[in-house]
Amino acid sequence: MTKLAYITCICALLSGCGERFAEIKDAASGINAAANSAASAVSQDVHAIRAMAINYQDTTFTVNDLFKTILRDIRWDYDLEKDELHVRGTWQPPLFSDQAWDQQMTKKLAETGIVDVICKIADDTLDPTHTTITLSYNDEIILEQRGEEALYQLYDTFLQP
Repeated sequence: MTKLAYITCICALLSGCGERFAEIKDAASGINAAANSAASAVSQDVHAIRAMAINYQDTTFTVNDLFKTILRDIRWDYDLEKDELHVRGTWQPPLFSDQAWDQQMTKKLAETGIVDVICKIADDTLDPTHTTITLSYNDEIILEQRGEEALYQLYDTFLQP
């Protein structure tokens, strides 16, 4: 009799697990669909721009190489009407290594500092004169650069050993 009660309880528990398993499976399917949707949200234009070659100081690299090396957690957007590439990522050294931040600030920036880069695309290249870079911490802009100097600083950071 005890064994029968035990088997009945196990069966009841397992039948509840089947329903729960189905819920987990549906949730996993939803996550996969969201990931696929996000991946396809990056337009073909962005893919073409990411593949563009940059020639700087006798070195050739792609736009993708540049940003994937100097930033973390990158988000790519392209404004077709303005021909602008928008790149957003988490700051990491050695970007802006010329700044006199103490160790505590450097640590905070590495955790939650956000770099926004806007580059105009002209003749299948990044237009140095129409580049803007901002570094924000706690929704406050702590550094902003514009123009050729800003873009070339990104290139120089990429080329650092």
